[in-house]
Amino acid sequence: MAENKPITAMIIEDDLEAISLLEIYLKAFRELEVIDKTMNPKQGIKLLLKKMPDIVFLDIDMPDTNGIEVAEAIIEHELTTEIVFTTAHSKYAYKTLKVKPLDYLVKPFGPEELISVINRYKARAKRKEMDRRMDFFIRNSRPTQRLKLPTDSGIVFVNPEDVMLIQGQENQTYIFLANGTVELVTSLIHKIIEQIDSPSFVRANRAAFINLQYLRRVDRKNRVCTLIHQNTVIEEPLNRSSITFFEKLNCFPIT
Repeated sequence: MAENKPITAMIIEDDLEAISLLEIYLKAFRELEVIDKTMNPKQGIKLLLKKMPDIVFLDIDMPDTNGIEVAEAIIEHELTTEIVFTTAHSKYAYKTLKVKPLDYLVKPFGPEELISVINRYKARAKRKEMDRRMDFFIRNSRPTQRLKLPTDSGIVFVNPEDVMLIQGQENQTYIFLANGTVELVTSLIHKIIEQIDSPSFVRANRAAFINLQYLRRVDRKNRVCTLIHQNTVIEEPLNRSSITFFEKLNCFPIT
């Protein structure tokens, strides 16, 4: 989500007074713009497909087509619109779980609840954007050629995309793989990085390179990063320049 781009919202609600009150509340959020509203859920589906808002505030108990059916249409058409149910009945909460709404507001609600909703939306949108950037980065940088590396007993073949961490120690190098195994090879670390030749492998510190495909967390305070694949978890120290690089890349949660 671009910082200068407003959060767009739509309201689908069969009570005109409820629409007016919600609009008043939402005007307090300068970063949000209500781009449309309707009391007709079927018309609401058409508007959603046409305008594709970031958020829809959706009543549940409506005639002809209820809010859950509208939410199912959002999912069926693969819209990225986040769903916030608004209803006078808490009894519907369980039924809405299958459509994974951003939030569920029980009427009457006030500005405080909406602050929580908007903050939750921003956090989720940020995660999605980070995931999108990371997916794009990996797709455009993933190496395909298998590595042929010397060991004390012979040769080992390794797929670069299976490598989580490369750690050099004197005249040998440790290759940490996603399946949890570690290969000790007799090739220098810079020679291996030259073989891989991929921007998805970046320097973590003077003696190690990490694969961004597996990077999940950067701890600025303790100068350490966490690499994760299923049950394999690796922590590796970071130098200052690496932390600065990750901050500029803006693809990972940094604490």
